[in-house]
Amino acid sequence: MIAIRRIIASLISELHRARKATQRGVIKLGFVTIVLLAGRTLTEAHITLPFLRGGYTALSSFKPSTREHTQRMRKNPSNPLMFRLENLQHALNVLGSKIHSETNKQWSDIQSHIEREWSKLASSVLKILPANKQGSLGSRQLDEVLGSFKSVLRNGREVEVSQLLKACRAHLTLVKTGGSALKLVAKDMENNLSKAEALYHQIRSTNKGKDLTSLLEVERERGIHDGNVLQDQSAAMGLLWIRRSLAFQMDLYSSLMPSSAKSPADAAMEAYSTHLLPFHGWMLQKIFPLSLSQMPEREVFIAKFGGRDVKDLTEEYEQEIVDKLRDLVATWEPLIGAWKRDFETMDMEDVRKV
Repeated sequence: MIAIRRIIASLISELHRARKATQRGVIKLGFVTIVLLAGRTLTEAHITLPFLRGGYTALSSFKPSTREHTQRMRKNPSNPLMFRLENLQHALNVLGSKIHSETNKQWSDIQSHIEREWSKLASSVLKILPANKQGSLGSRQLDEVLGSFKSVLRNGREVEVSQLLKACRAHLTLVKTGGSALKLVAKDMENNLSKAEALYHQIRSTNKGKDLTSLLEVERERGIHDGNVLQDQSAAMGLLWIRRSLAFQMDLYSSLMPSSAKSPADAAMEAYSTHLLPFHGWMLQKIFPLSLSQMPEREVFIAKFGGRDVKDLTEEYEQEIVDKLRDLVATWEPLIGAWKRDFETMDMEDVRKV
C-alpha cells in the first residue's frame, strides 16, 4: 500500500506540473494577444496587415524566412512604418513557433512520465489482489477451452465442425503452456489441426461440412482416400490424430485429480501405451516416451495450466484448476466417443502405423 501511495503522489505532482506549464503557456499567449490587440490601431488606419487579423493560427501558417524578411526591408527603405511592421511580423512568427515547440515538448514529457507512473500503479495493484482474483485471470485460457468444447457436441451425437476446430485451436494454446513434456504433443496437434482447417475453410461457403460426418463425406467423394487408408494431408487424417491426442490427454489429466494415485509421468506413459503406441512406428515409439519422461510433478502441472508459478499455488486455486480439468475430462468423454463412431461408420478409421 505504501508503494501505491507513493505512485499516486507522483501522479498528483505531475498533474500540478502540467497545470503550471499550462498557466505559463497561457501567459505567453496572453502577451501575444496584447501585442495583436495593440496592432488594431494600425489596421483601423486601413493598412493591410493580414498576419495580425489572423491571430495565432495565421502566425503558424505564415512564416517568412529570414532571407525573405531582409529582402522586403531593402525594398522599402523609405517607409519607416512598413519597416517596423515587418519587424513586428517577423518577431511574432518566431515567438509563435517557440511557444508551440515548447508547449509540445512539455506536454510530451509530462504524458510519458504519467504513463510510466500509471504502469507502476497498475502493477502494484495486481500484486496485492487477493489470490482468488488472480486465479480468475490466470485460468482464463482453461475457461475458454472448457466453454468451447461444451458447445461441440449437439444432441449428444452430432459433432459440429466449426466449434470443434475453434475448441481445438483454443486447447492448442493451453497445451503449449504445459512445458517441454507436452511440446511434441502440441506440435503434432498443430500440424493435424491445420489439415482439418484447410478443408473446412475451403468448403465453408458451399454450406457443406457443418458436421463431422458431412465433412468426411466431402473428402470421400473427392476420391482422395483408398477405403480406410487415408491420404496423409487430408482433413480426415488430421481429425483422426487429434482425437487420439485428446484421448491420451484425457487419461493424463485424470491423473491430476486428488483421488488418483498415479504421478503425471506414470499416467502419461500408461495413456501413451493405450491411445498412441499402437499406431506409432519404431521412430515415434522412441521419441514420444523420451518427451513424456520430462513430465513435471502434479503441482507444477496444475500451476502451468492455471497460469501461475508453483510457489504461488494456493490450496483454493489448486482446487479451482482441478475442478475445471475434471469438467473438461467429463466433456471430452462423450465427444470422443461420438467422434470415433463417425469415423467407424464412414469406414475411415485408419489403423496403420506412422
